[in-house]
Amino acid sequence: MSRFSVFRAPLAFSICTILSCAIFSPPLGHAAKKQNLPTVRWTSGAPGCTFEPTEDGHYRWTMTGHDLRVALVVDSQELAKSRHRFYRLLGVYVSVTYSGKGKFEFPADVRIDFVRHHDVFEGLEDPAELSNRLQNDIDTKVFETERQIKKNPKLTDEKTALLREYEKVAAEFIEFVSTQTLDPNTVELTPGNPEAHGWVFFATNNKWIGPWKEREDFIISLYMKDQIWQFPFSLPPAEGGLILRKPPD
Repeated sequence: MSRFSVFRAPLAFSICTILSCAIFSPPLGHAAKKQNLPTVRWTSGAPGCTFEPTEDGHYRWTMTGHDLRVALVVDSQELAKSRHRFYRLLGVYVSVTYSGKGKFEFPADVRIDFVRHHDVFEGLEDPAELSNRLQNDIDTKVFETERQIKKNPKLTDEKTALLREYEKVAAEFIEFVSTQTLDPNTVELTPGNPEAHGWVFFATNNKWIGPWKEREDFIISLYMKDQIWQFPFSLPPAEGGLILRKPPD
């Protein structure tokens, strides 16, 4: 399996009956201080709210409203994989589908609440800033490697091999971030362009977050123009609820 297999976007989402989910207000946590908007909250068993594990080892939460469907997809092994990703970023795949006849502005303002870590809130990482940061780190790595080789030429082969591997993996991640992440700008959805989708990444290096617990609780909020859609979820979804991946054909 490729080291970046976790980043492969799901091929399709289930077609759900258009139903309305219950609306609650105000929004939770610190987000309420910025915008006091009505909140549509994913609730197990509620009309339009579904959950399912997938054969490729992901969990999918879907919420469907009058003319909008939002799906949240998380790798079942995301907690472990995030600790080996650049900057220990937590990754989530988001898909938004508009079925109305007019226009719908979808601002990709997505935030996460680390519930079991003092309710720390983080906004999504800007893809351009993330790529630039990693490119700067590559440049720093090159400079440091050259300094070490100059200081001890016997380490040339070892340090050069490590640098090349680092550059390769970093370049792959930069390419992924540049092409597969959710557009951070407002996207206008129409019948001719009904979907916005992509990966979002959240920083976990806040001093209040610390190591992952065996089970973690999160709330992801998508800020729309006139309401907030929230997805409370846990990893794993239930105690001992890890799923097995189906081997590729």
